Amino acid sequence: MPDLLGDTLAATAARRAAVARSRLSAFQAGTARRYLENAALVASLRLFEPGAFVPWVSYLFPPEILASLGLIPLIPEVAAATLTGSPFRNQVEAGVNRLHLSRDTCTYHRAALASLREGLLPAPSVCLGTTPFCLGKECMLDTVASQYGVPFESVQVPWPPDDGPAPAEHVAEVADQLREVHANLATLSGKRPRMDRTVAYSNRATEAWRQLTQLRISGEVIVNARQAFTFLFIGQIVLGTGAGAKGFERLLSERGRKDMVLPSDNGGPHPRLLWLHTVPHHDHGLFDLIASRGGGVVVEETINQELLPLDPTDPFPELARRLIEHPLWGSASRRARLVLELVRSNRIDGVIHFTHWGCRHGAGSLPVIHAALSGAGVPFLAIDGDALDQPGAGNGQALGQMESFLEML
Repeated sequence: MPDLLGDTLAATAARRAAVARSRLSAFQAGTARRYLENAALVASLRLFEPGAFVPWVSYLFPPEILASLGLIPLIPEVAAATLTGSPFRNQVEAGVNRLHLSRDTCTYHRAALASLREGLLPAPSVCLGTTPFCLGKECMLDTVASQYGVPFESVQVPWPPDDGPAPAEHVAEVADQLREVHANLATLSGKRPRMDRTVAYSNRATEAWRQLTQLRISGEVIVNARQAFTFLFIGQIVLGTGAGAKGFERLLSERGRKDMVLPSDNGGPHPRLLWLHTVPHHDHGLFDLIASRGGGVVVEETINQELLPLDPTDPFPELARRLIEHPLWGSASRRARLVLELVRSNRIDGVIHFTHWGCRHGAGSLPVIHAALSGAGVPFLAIDGDALDQPGAGNGQALGQMESFLEML
């Protein structure tokens, strides 16, 4: 008991220290990114409190469904990226090596499973998934739910057409599933829904993001696409909350986005690059190399997602449409078409695909994307890597590939 008590007190002190450092950083920076990171950290640490209701949810699960009940999502991919960039990295890696899983399984999911078994993440109260855009995460959530004896629900999302909007019947089908999950979650958690408040907060956040996107497409603001990706990646934790709304709205001021903006001298970076799929979270070597050559990654693939306002009386159809029409969901030909649209609308000079270790979904569409870009005369580079690698971990070949690509451009 004394050892357990000591560990608990130490963990509490560590959490308080982490929050204090994060708050100070957010206050000093005054930027949207730091504010959102602090809000996400403060919210996530509440999951470690005794008696907390802990929903493990797949990335892309609509956070508004949780926010309406005052619940905080534990997103395994975000948790894995956070812990492997912290002093707990060695413990996570040791835990990964003890897992009875193939080494070609996605490292996001292996790291999340290892972190759970090492006691670095709280056990789930429920597991919630969506089929976009990865089967592996659904298998992982199903496994975790089975091991801990908690419910698992997966929203089955049809593929979108290669061109045009999602069929109305598909939107209605997914919306019905989301309504059912929301009702079941309210029963499980014992929480009363406040969807009206959540919709108002979510709409404020997505409107701010829409305005920033328009500024980016017009060329008025040149945003570091790596930071934009990370902002949305972490933003899933607090979307639909007051803190989330304030964080996104800070992007609309020059001070709020100052640490996400690329220099615009002489017309901005050259070459202008489009980044596909995920990013290396801890190793900035590729991006530093691009910057040293005067270039910049100005657009990320997920900028193509259209976020329409939620209807306060019935937000579920729009949440369903977002799932069905996500840029990374659907056929390879659809993804290639959307990539070409981004190239043409953003004056892109070259396209880079970071093929994350173990991601079948990302790698599977590469030949089709390559053929489409080659046919349009757009330079393309595919880089194999691990999104969770630490700096300098075997990235020599990738740096060489990037160097040659930039020289060609």
